[in-house]
Amino acid sequence: MRERYREHVRAAVLETAHDLIAERGWERVRMGEIAEAVGVSRALLYKEFGDKPGLGEAVVLREAARFIEGIENVLAHHGSDASSGLAASVGFVLEEAENSPLLRAVLISNRDSPPPATGILPLLTTSAQLLELASGSLARWLTSHVAGLRADEVSDAAEALVRLTVSHLALPTRSRADTARKITEVGLRCLGLPITPEQGIAT
Repeated sequence: MRERYREHVRAAVLETAHDLIAERGWERVRMGEIAEAVGVSRALLYKEFGDKPGLGEAVVLREAARFIEGIENVLAHHGSDASSGLAASVGFVLEEAENSPLLRAVLISNRDSPPPATGILPLLTTSAQLLELASGSLARWLTSHVAGLRADEVSDAAEALVRLTVSHLALPTRSRADTARKITEVGLRCLGLPITPEQGIAT
């Protein structure tokens, strides 16, 4: 019972913190207001997360885990159809980043500049980890579902596609649908796979 209560409180704190960060940025969020919103003491909050940076890290890692799980769920619904799988996964990334300012900040964060908007330091390390995990998920799906692909080529292509998608988030030049189609086309060409007209990808 105690462990279930702890899990419930932790989930409520992370959800509340996420919403407040998205609303006004990390620097303006206070531990006390989070504790009050959830209905727990500040002491319990500090006991669970250590300090504010500890809470920030937990929020970022939770968002990252949701993101990777979402990519894997999307890919799982496309069998061996590389074209639809790539298009769906790119579309998922673009949509999720559009709907979640925190996730977008994580994805485009890098070590050469301050974390955008939120100011959470864990973005700096989580960003690289997240890109690697996303590339790995895509590469594993392609290798296990599409016959005739070399593992090294798949790994390189998956990383390139993920980074290309993230580049669009940092500096969008097309609509979400057009971006998904173009990135999918690039991926199919890199892998030597046919471009299916039904996906709406121009040849």
